[in-house]
Amino acid sequence: MVVCVTRLSTPSMQRPAPDLAAKLTRRMAAREPCWFPGLADEVVTAFWAKPQRIDRLRYSTARWLGDEPDPGHRALTVPGHPTIAFEPLPAAFVSRFGSQEPGHKPAEIAPVTGEALACLLHNGAGMAVVRLIRSIHCIRALGPGYDCSHSEPAIPFSVFLSVPLGERHARLRLAESLLHEAMHLQLSLVELQAPIVGSEPDYAYSPWQQSIRPVHGLLHGLYVFTAIHQWLTELLSDPTTSDEVRIYAERRQFEIAKEVAAVTHLPRSGTLTTFGRMLAAGLLDRVPPPAAVR
Repeated sequence: MVVCVTRLSTPSMQRPAPDLAAKLTRRMAAREPCWFPGLADEVVTAFWAKPQRIDRLRYSTARWLGDEPDPGHRALTVPGHPTIAFEPLPAAFVSRFGSQEPGHKPAEIAPVTGEALACLLHNGAGMAVVRLIRSIHCIRALGPGYDCSHSEPAIPFSVFLSVPLGERHARLRLAESLLHEAMHLQLSLVELQAPIVGSEPDYAYSPWQQSIRPVHGLLHGLYVFTAIHQWLTELLSDPTTSDEVRIYAERRQFEIAKEVAAVTHLPRSGTLTTFGRMLAAGLLDRVPPPAAVR
């Protein structure tokens, strides 16, 4: 079972940048995968081209929040990806999420994270994840079989996620969490140039939060789950994919298709910008209805 932790978000009120909106509209029409190969590099470069509170090479969650990393903490990176580091959970988030289960140390978590990234890289989506995520914070799941993940636009290259060590499909579940949060981060960076919502808030039922949520968050949810659905499609098209992985991927696609079917109204929302409505329509067009998935 996947649990999506509430993600705080503040829509950008900057004027749209027609170039990026027009470019992504064309790429949607060309039916590119919605992580848009190369887009992560573009939006990350645009972000750091503007004055920021710290230098790009010094990024960590602690520094971004105005603290220095604990000098007693030994930096641990994901195997094969030295730009992605595990960091202790910031104090402000401990009461909110709780640290990873006692006994689960970063040194044990790092290898399975490397395996999850390898799975994403093998099937196309991983380059965006590698470009967008710099800091990983391990949080506690609600229990066995649950996966929790979180990110915030105000902390631009950091993710908070549980790692299902020792559980079935741990590598695939962690890969999904990494892609999920990377796509949230990417869409937030896109919004700095091409907003997806206007100034008037609107609310609708979220199949992911199972509550009434801002339309802005629903479009974010549609974006990340469409990316996951497309990544699973690539897994299924790979002749080397095992039968067990195929069963997992087909089940997740069916679950995602049912959830996406609950937000087919998004392209008609008056809260969304023209670009936001185009994005919603293009994403919906990429996820077949549940009956077709089955």
